[in-house]
Amino acid sequence: MECTIAAFMAKARKKPGAPEPPTLPQVGDKVTVGTDSVYEIAKVHHGGNEVDLQFPGTNLMRFRVPVDKLTYVERKAPDRTSNPFTTPEPVSDPREILERITTVKEENLKRLDDDVDILKTYLKTQHAPTAAIEVLEGLTVEQHVSWKKAVERIRKLLEG
Repeated sequence: MECTIAAFMAKARKKPGAPEPPTLPQVGDKVTVGTDSVYEIAKVHHGGNEVDLQFPGTNLMRFRVPVDKLTYVERKAPDRTSNPFTTPEPVSDPREILERITTVKEENLKRLDDDVDILKTYLKTQHAPTAAIEVLEGLTVEQHVSWKKAVERIRKLLEG
């Protein structure tokens, strides 16, 4: 009986536990993409499904490469945290944040300018007072100035 219990315990220990979840790619990991060329991950896109790759020592880049097409050659050690039982907080990319804010700003101001131009044309056909049209022009100027100030404040916050 002791022999059976010991054999059972040995088998139980040899069984692998639950598989570990796949680790997300990190900036600095060395990978290949179906060739012998080794690239370095320069950027991990939101969600971790796509990465930008750079050929080391050059300015050659491959953009938005799906993670499932990568073969890892060398993994960068994960960032350490002060508490070993927690995962490190994701590091934000100020460049990506400013790029996104700039895109939203440009789209918002373009839409506003287009809408105000249409409204001004309508007001002219309705023989509205010139002062009303000037108020709308002032509104667009104010919005452009407000966005510029907001982006500058955000840029300073991200730098500091």
